[in-house]
Amino acid sequence: MSKRIDKKRMKRQAKITSAPRDMQASAAKETENIDFYIQYQGQEYLEREIIERIKGKCKEEGTLTAGNEKLSVYLKPEEKKAYYTCDGGNGEIDL
Repeated sequence: MSKRIDKKRMKRQAKITSAPRDMQASAAKETENIDFYIQYQGQEYLEREIIERIKGKCKEEGTLTAGNEKLSVYLKPEEKKAYYTCDGGNGEIDL
């Protein structure tokens, strides 16, 4: 193949591989401006507040470090609890 065709192909591949990073950055910026409310049987919870409380508790326990922020949250509004797993630990908070 010619060098010209190879250059075009490489440019297309570079655009394809760089697009997800750009999309992730813009998605992170978008989530900062979103208020996500959970309403259940007359109660209302703000997702951001629940996550901040859980992160604070994980940091106190030492299970959530700056370099490793893997966090999973399981919300059970009927029990008025949020269960979570941090890297190496788990627990619950009252809502």
